[in-house]
Amino acid sequence: MYKKTLLPLIGGIILVAVSNLFAAAKNPNVIILVSDDQGWMDVGYHGGEVSTPNIDQMVKDGMEMDRWYSYPICSPTRTSLLTGHISMRHGVFSPIPGNMTITHDEQLMNEAFKDAGYMTMTAGKWHLGLTHKRDLPINRGFDHTYGSLRAGPDYWTHGRGETKDWARDGKTVFESGYATDLFGNEISRLIRERDTSKPFFTYAAFTAPHTPLQAPQEYIDRYAHIEDESRRVYCAMVEVLDVAIGNILKTVDDEGIRDNTIVLFFSDNGGAAGADNGNFRGRKGTVYEGGTRLPSVFRWPGKIPAGVKNEQPMVVYDLFPTLVEAIGLPTKLNTPFDGESLWDTLQTGKVRPRKTDMIIGNASSYSVHSGEYKLVHSNVNSGQSDGADLVELFKIYEDPYEETNVADQHPDVVDELIARSEFAANWIREAPAQSNLRGQRGAGGRTGGRGAGGGGRGGPNAQGGAGGNVDAAGGRGGRGGRGGRGGAGGGRGGPTTAPALDANGNIIHVHESVPGD
Repeated sequence: MYKKTLLPLIGGIILVAVSNLFAAAKNPNVIILVSDDQGWMDVGYHGGEVSTPNIDQMVKDGMEMDRWYSYPICSPTRTSLLTGHISMRHGVFSPIPGNMTITHDEQLMNEAFKDAGYMTMTAGKWHLGLTHKRDLPINRGFDHTYGSLRAGPDYWTHGRGETKDWARDGKTVFESGYATDLFGNEISRLIRERDTSKPFFTYAAFTAPHTPLQAPQEYIDRYAHIEDESRRVYCAMVEVLDVAIGNILKTVDDEGIRDNTIVLFFSDNGGAAGADNGNFRGRKGTVYEGGTRLPSVFRWPGKIPAGVKNEQPMVVYDLFPTLVEAIGLPTKLNTPFDGESLWDTLQTGKVRPRKTDMIIGNASSYSVHSGEYKLVHSNVNSGQSDGADLVELFKIYEDPYEETNVADQHPDVVDELIARSEFAANWIREAPAQSNLRGQRGAGGRTGGRGAGGGGRGGPNAQGGAGGNVDAAGGRGGRGGRGGRGGAGGGRGGPTTAPALDANGNIIHVHESVPGD
């Protein structure tokens, strides 16, 4: 009798286990690796001076996306990534301030993966809101979370300004080490300790090489030949980032899941202090190429051709619909994607005309990529500028450095693109004052003046101030002219810097201070 009862039970358990293993094998894992403020030339494969052998190897093993576009600022890029929408649709134009959060009315990318049975994990910077406990990433469709809620925590003390901003699964943790290493180690650990019956989705939102400019001395010493201190430290930060990425990829190999794992790397916006955006016009914060055209690589062995440079224009909000098609991921969308799936071009490496324009914006300007043309419409929000609006048109393939405005020669194109993007202009016209979104600048580092060849450099040994939502641990460096490099912000901190305390001498914890029910 026991045999008759036991055998079907055992058979059922085996069937469930086999089904789970089949599902895990059938559905690919996904790893999204995002750097912060990494410029066009700040990868080895673009000929830059920084050492990035692991990212360079991804280019050999995968597909280089030569025309990948992000938003020019952090929170808008992250909003577009996770929603598949133009960030301005959700009122996100600049770094999200403390009184705002990303929409709860739309299914996020990671929520779609979780609903499909994936284990979901994130490490790094959230920067998408902390007005309420429900805004924390652990309550937004991630099974495992680690890192900071705000931008620019100190790389050694893991605090920022007056707060301790470091947590695992929504609870403050005290761990020593350099932030970039810790992020990479956390993702590697979670992959090793995962439930192997499920595929996994990983969003690694590194803070490097965002300010404060801090790196282990041994890496800084490797760039002793670079005269500019900010650039020297910045390069060291990028190299440590590359090492962390390499460790994650090695974990994937060690686990034997390389062929069934999609890996994507890209930078969230153009470079700022210490970065090199090449000959592109503009930098972080601008909708010119220096702020939006960024390094990017896809890898999926056997599905995405290796060693191919793809010239297909792709914007960050295309990624969600692309993964939906590539994986067959079910979604529960309230608003259709603004982006389009480019899975067909990733499979072949070939270029096709886009079905949609690429629209990228900030709190005062936006750009439209349409075929051979790029429109830049600036000073749209009168509350952000004291000047009249400016319209520029570039033949972006012939003029990648945006040196020749051809708007007067092609008024019909200008009129058409302005008409097609009027909804974006209206969003920007209604954007709140930029000063309310950007927070207060840090009090410490000296701000350099704007110059023709490059911005002035902030005092390299200055004590960084509290910073705001844009600038952390120091004042903003001077903005360089076209081809110039912006000056540095506040000086470097170090591993001995004490965490901030409240009036009673207690460390202030961001995660626990977020209001709940």
